[in-house]
Amino acid sequence: MMHSYLATGDPKGTDWMPAECDVSIRPGWFWHKSESPKKLSELLQIYYNSVGRNCVLLLNVPPNTTGLISTNDIQRLKEFKSALETIFSTNLAQSCNVKASSIRGGKDTGYGPELVLDKDHLWTYWAPNDNGKNEHWIEIMATNKLLKFNVVRIQEAIGLGQRIRKHEVYVDGNRVAKGTTVGYKKLHRLENGVVSGHRVRIRIIGSLGVPLISSVGLHFDPFWHPVGDKNL
Repeated sequence: MMHSYLATGDPKGTDWMPAECDVSIRPGWFWHKSESPKKLSELLQIYYNSVGRNCVLLLNVPPNTTGLISTNDIQRLKEFKSALETIFSTNLAQSCNVKASSIRGGKDTGYGPELVLDKDHLWTYWAPNDNGKNEHWIEIMATNKLLKFNVVRIQEAIGLGQRIRKHEVYVDGNRVAKGTTVGYKKLHRLENGVVSGHRVRIRIIGSLGVPLISSVGLHFDPFWHPVGDKNL
């Protein structure tokens, strides 16, 4: 009973405790001369499946027989860091307009949708009205040229609890992603690859209490090439 509780969590719990994903940079937990570090594509997949799913990633990097980190592992770590900076250093939504289904208390109350584009990903957030409905939305709108991206980032104001239970992402009216919980961070790496559009709408269609979104990002991942991507 206790194992099941710890493994699944409690949506009515009083403390937010993200899962920890322990993964090795190598096939096994220890260093072996015959083995090589995981490919960059594998590490990025691990990142999206852990950090991108509201978890903490603990990446094991074992020392070799001299007690040092091997040159191959160091190089792969540098590639991994550089790739993450390439993907997430630019938020294409930053230069866009933003609107929402409602704002708690109306305009100029400190809960406007524009706050999802500021640099504070914890304590500033968009808050809709508590109208008794379980559906809300926020929309990013391009000001001139088309938005071209393949990653959608959503973050809740986690200091006030994890609330979202179900959401969907639309580009110009077409659904491109869907998910359940968000928590501190949800990364949708779009299954069909790069999409282009003028309007990106995030619909919250299920939540425990009023959803509070602290940050939204649209990013381009040049390392993601799913089969059938028409933009290749």
